[in-house]
Amino acid sequence: MSDTSLTGAFDTGRLAKIADEPVTITVSRAPLPGRESEFEAWAERSASVLRAFPGCLGVGVLRPGEAGGEWHIVSRFVDGIALRAWERSAERAALLDGIDGIVADMKVQRTVGVNEWFDLAERAQPKRSLAQRLLGDVLWVYPAALAVALFVAPYFSGMALGVRTLISGLLVGLVAQTTIGPIRRLVRRRRRFG
Repeated sequence: MSDTSLTGAFDTGRLAKIADEPVTITVSRAPLPGRESEFEAWAERSASVLRAFPGCLGVGVLRPGEAGGEWHIVSRFVDGIALRAWERSAERAALLDGIDGIVADMKVQRTVGVNEWFDLAERAQPKRSLAQRLLGDVLWVYPAALAVALFVAPYFSGMALGVRTLISGLLVGLVAQTTIGPIRRLVRRRRRFG
């Protein structure tokens, strides 16, 4: 297996632009059949070494849901410079030497600036009850339904009740999808991350 750099080659003039945010790395590896227990021991050893490395904010080992599946090692660094130091470290080189012949495949994903993933649990919004969600939906849709009933429905007064109801429902649904929905998402996002 070749040792590829997680961040890859890039113009060092950009380092200041990408280095000041936390960086999350996810490395996915599939152990060879029959080598799963060796890989598990290696993954735990790797996580232990990573936790002790300067600039590492944390490490998690995610086991596969089924035999023969991919393992994921997720690590987070304070910035791109700390990640580069890890990539060039003797500790990492020794760990990679110890995995030869144990894994069949490896994938790497780097994510920068996902701070909201790691917010404290107490900042999470508690799940609302069914009654609260229903009341919230009614309060958001009521103005659109009222506007359709007052300003549009009188033009359809000569039509059958089923047709009028269908047209009104379509108009309220259209307004809810194109206007109310985006406004609600914006309000929720501000409330969650505000």
